[in-house]
Amino acid sequence: MHFARFTTRAPFVTKNHQSNGYAMSPTSSETSIFRALVVTKNRQSCGYLRAAQWLAILLLMLTCSVMALAQTMSLTQTAAEGAESEWIVFVSQRAGASELYLLNLNTRQVSQLTNTGRGHLAPATAAQARTLAFASREGSNYELFTASISSDWRTRRPLLAAVNRLTINTIDELSPSLSADGKLMAFGSGHGIELMFANGQGRRVLVPADEALIDLAPSLSPDGRQVAFISNRSGAMEIWLADTTTQKLRQLTAGGEVKGGPSWSADSQQIIFTTTATVSKLSGIAMANVNNGAFRVLTQGGDTDAAISPNGTRLVFTSQRDGDAELYVLNLNTSAVERLTDNPGLDGGAVFISAPVDPARSTLPTHKNLLLERTRK
Repeated sequence: MHFARFTTRAPFVTKNHQSNGYAMSPTSSETSIFRALVVTKNRQSCGYLRAAQWLAILLLMLTCSVMALAQTMSLTQTAAEGAESEWIVFVSQRAGASELYLLNLNTRQVSQLTNTGRGHLAPATAAQARTLAFASREGSNYELFTASISSDWRTRRPLLAAVNRLTINTIDELSPSLSADGKLMAFGSGHGIELMFANGQGRRVLVPADEALIDLAPSLSPDGRQVAFISNRSGAMEIWLADTTTQKLRQLTAGGEVKGGPSWSADSQQIIFTTTATVSKLSGIAMANVNNGAFRVLTQGGDTDAAISPNGTRLVFTSQRDGDAELYVLNLNTSAVERLTDNPGLDGGAVFISAPVDPARSTLPTHKNLLLERTRK
C-alpha cells in the first residue's frame, strides 16, 4: 500500500535525450500555477499597454494646448503689431453686372465672390469681426446685406458665408460701413444718415434728410463714435463728422474740394477722401487729421475711392491714369504706386480684408474631441 501510494504520487519519469538526463512532467497543480502566472503577466502587459495609450493621449492633449497657446500669443502679437492684409474686396463690371471680387495682393489673382446678376455696391469690412457689408439690388431698389468672412483651410483664401439680408424697403439703402467689432452699421437712405446694429435691429436716424442739403457717403469710424460724411451745408462739399451718441455735427475740412470718400484709418485718427484740391487739378487722394481737419494730398492722377490698409502702410484706390478705371496700390512708406488690375470694365470700391486669424476647418483638436475620438475607437 505504501508502494501504491508512492507510485500514485510519484511523477512520471521520461528520458531527456537532449540533456542525456531525466525530466519530470508537471502535475496538474503546477500547470494551474503556471497558467495563473501567464494570465497575471498578460494582464500586467495589458495594463502597461493601456497606461501607455492614455499617456500618449495626455501628451497629445498637452501638445495641442501648447500649440494653441503659442498660436494665441502669436496672433495677439501680430494684432498688436498691425498685421498686413493680403486681400482686398472690390466691385467690378468685368462680367457685366456689378459683382464683388477678391484680389490677392501678393499674387494678383482675382476670383469672383458673387454672381447674382443683380448688382453689388460699396463693400465695407469690420476688421476685428471678419464681416463684410454691401448693398445689393433687390427688385427696383438697393438693400443691405452682411456676410461672414471665413477662410479656405488650405489656401487661407477668404470666402463668403452666412449671407444675411438686413433691410426690406421700397427705398434705397446704400453706403454701409461697420465698426471694427462688426456690431454697429452706418448707412445712407431716403431718411438721411442712419445707424443700426449689424443684425438689422435698433435702426435710428442720425442725420435727418434735408431737401436743401446734400449729405452722402456716410462712413462709421472703427471705434463706432463718429460718422464721417460729405455735405454741402457749409456752402461747399466738405467732410463733416456726426457724433453717434449726441448727434452733434462738426465740420472737419475747409477747402477740401471733396469729391468722394470718406474712409477711416484703423485707429480712427485719419480720414481718406477724394479731392480736387490738387496741383494737377485732377482728382486725387487726401488724408485728413480727425482732430484738426488738416489734410495732405497723397495722389493726383485722376484717383478716387481709396481705402487704407489695417496697419496703415498701404492705400488701395481706383484710377484712370492709364486710360481705364483700374485698381492701384500706394505704399505710404515709399510712395511707390503699383497697378493691380488690367481689365475692361470698371474696377472700384476696394476695401482691405484684415489678415485671417481663424481659418475655417483649421482649429486645433480640443480635449473633449480627443476623448470622444478615443471612445469611438
